[in-house]
Amino acid sequence: MVVDNASSNDSMVRHLKPWLVEKACLLLGGDLFHVHCSAHVLNLIVQDGLAVFGRCDFEDSKNMQLKSKRKVALEVQTRWNSTYLMLESTLPVKEAFNRHAQIDRNYKFCPTNDEWKVAGVIHGCLKIFYDCTNHFSGRNFPTSNVFFLDVCKIQLKLREWENSQHDFLKVMVCSMKQKFEKILGGIMFGFRNCCCA
Repeated sequence: MVVDNASSNDSMVRHLKPWLVEKACLLLGGDLFHVHCSAHVLNLIVQDGLAVFGRCDFEDSKNMQLKSKRKVALEVQTRWNSTYLMLESTLPVKEAFNRHAQIDRNYKFCPTNDEWKVAGVIHGCLKIFYDCTNHFSGRNFPTSNVFFLDVCKIQLKLREWENSQHDFLKVMVCSMKQKFEKILGGIMFGFRNCCCA
């Protein structure tokens, strides 16, 4: 049963699982019966990581004259993927922001060179989660084999980022890893036990 982590869902599973185990309807004693929605879990993990940075603001970008037909996506506070999409659309036109800051002295939101570098690193990290979320959300293959490989990829990336040369990334990953281990750690352990049985 795949549900998000709402307390009402947890309560329902707590009541349903023993009944199904008693009827011998579940394999492995129901150890893998309740699985949190993987896209929702990734959302929680990324939200924890991004909370370290606060919000980005490119609100003034809609007033800028860009030669490119691309528009800068704006961040939506409740959706982490909007942060990824904002960075995806903003990084290629960062010179326009720098130029706008030179022309308009009232423009106070232009990131510094260091902030652009941080944005590039965060964009690369968020791309992993964005791609996995899209993969999880595919209608044609919502199976555990897809989930397992993507979660393994994220686990490896979190370990890699823990040893990053960037201190801000280490702080972000610390928060993400705690949430990852709390929610997905048991699932990964269950998969390993299932595969070894």
